[in-house]
Amino acid sequence: MLPGPTQSRRILAVSYGGGHVLMLIPVLKYLQSVGYDVQVVGLTTAAAALRNAGFSPLGFKDILRSDEDRAHNHGARLAGEMHQPGKVNSLEESIAYLGLSYADLEDQLGEAGAHEAFQKQGRQAFLPRGPMRRFFDALQPDVVLTTNSPRAELASIQVAAERGIPSVGVLDLFGLGSHNDIPADYVCVPFQQAADNLIRRGIRPEALRVTGNPNFDWVHQFSEDTSQAADWRKAHGIDSDDLLALYAMKPVWDEKEELIVSSLERVLPDKPELKIALRPHPNGDTRLADNVIARLGSAAFVDDQTALPVAIDSCDALITHKSTVAVEAALLGRQVALFHTDRDYSTHAIPLSLYDWSSLSITVEEGVETLKAMQKETRQAQEERGKQIREAWNCDGNCPQRIAEVVIQAIESGAHQSAA
Repeated sequence: MLPGPTQSRRILAVSYGGGHVLMLIPVLKYLQSVGYDVQVVGLTTAAAALRNAGFSPLGFKDILRSDEDRAHNHGARLAGEMHQPGKVNSLEESIAYLGLSYADLEDQLGEAGAHEAFQKQGRQAFLPRGPMRRFFDALQPDVVLTTNSPRAELASIQVAAERGIPSVGVLDLFGLGSHNDIPADYVCVPFQQAADNLIRRGIRPEALRVTGNPNFDWVHQFSEDTSQAADWRKAHGIDSDDLLALYAMKPVWDEKEELIVSSLERVLPDKPELKIALRPHPNGDTRLADNVIARLGSAAFVDDQTALPVAIDSCDALITHKSTVAVEAALLGRQVALFHTDRDYSTHAIPLSLYDWSSLSITVEEGVETLKAMQKETRQAQEERGKQIREAWNCDGNCPQRIAEVVIQAIESGAHQSAA
C-alpha cells in the first residue's frame, strides 16, 4: 500500500538490484536516521535487499489497478517467459512490472512499435514514465534519489524534471560510455577521473560531486588486526611463500574465460608457487569450475563458501574480466590481472589499467607474460598500494554521509536543472 502525506521532507529512492541498491541502502539509512521520510521503489531483485536492510519497498504491484486488463494480460504473458523465482520479488510483482512497462511502451510507440522495440531490446526498451508518474502522484516527493540505470530509474529522473523536483543520481564506477550519463540535477561519482569522463561527454561540471561509492566502504573498515588470511590459507593448504591468485569467474563460459584458463595452463607448469582459488559466479553453473579444475590440475581448487572480503584478503592477486571484485581487490592493495578480448574500455568499464592499478591482457601471449611477472609481495607493499587507491576513490568510511549531504542540498535548493 502506498503511504499517505507526511510532515517530513520526503525522499523517493528508485533502484534496481545488485550493486545499485546496495550502494543506496547506507545512504537511505543515514537519511532516515536524521529525520527524513524515505520511500523506496525496489525494482526486480532490489526488494529482498531492501527488506533485509529494514525497509518496506514499494513495487509496481502497488500501482497496478485491478481494471487494467491490458497490463494484466501483457504481464502474465511476459512473466510466463521471464519471471525468475527466487531472484525477483514475486510473480505478482513480475506481472505488474512487465505488464505496466509494456503497456506504457505501447502508449509511447503504438502496438507495432512496442512489439518491434521489445523484440530487439527486451526489457531494455522500457522507459516507464507513465507508471513512475503514479508513484509521484501518490508520494509527492521533495527529491528523487537513484543510480545510473536505464528504464525505471531514468524514467524517475525524467518525471522529476517534468515536475520541477530536484534529482540526485549516483554513479557506481568509471563513467565510461553514454549509458552512464545520468541527467540528474546532481550526480555523485566515486572518484575524480569518473567526473572527468562525464565532463568530456557534456555533463555540467557544477552538477558533479565526488563522493566515493558506499559499496566499497568495507575495504576502509577492514582491519589487519582482524584478518583471517593466515588461518584461511592454512586451512586450504597454501604455504606462506605460495603466490595465491583468486580467480573470479563469469556466470557463463565465453572467450574471456577461455583466455584466462588458456593463459594459466601455459604458466602453471613453470610457476609452481602459483596457486589458483576458483570463485564461481553465484549465478553461474558450478560445472564450469569443475571443468577449470580438470584443466589446471592440483594447482587449483574451488572456494565458493568464503565471504568475499576474507577471500580477497587471503589472496595475493586477483584474476578476472569485467567485475567490481577487481576494484575491491585493488582497494585492498592486491595485484589485479584483468583479461578482455579488446581494449574498448567503454564495453567492459573496469579500466583499472589506465591508472596503473592493474594489468590488462587481451591475448594468451599477454596473459602468460602478465602471470609470469607476478611476484609474492609483502603486506607492507600491498598496504601502500591500497592506501593510494583508497585515497583516489574516497574510500574512507564516509561515502554514505557525503551522498546524503548532496540529497539534503538538493532538497534545500529545490531547483531543478538537468546535468546534461
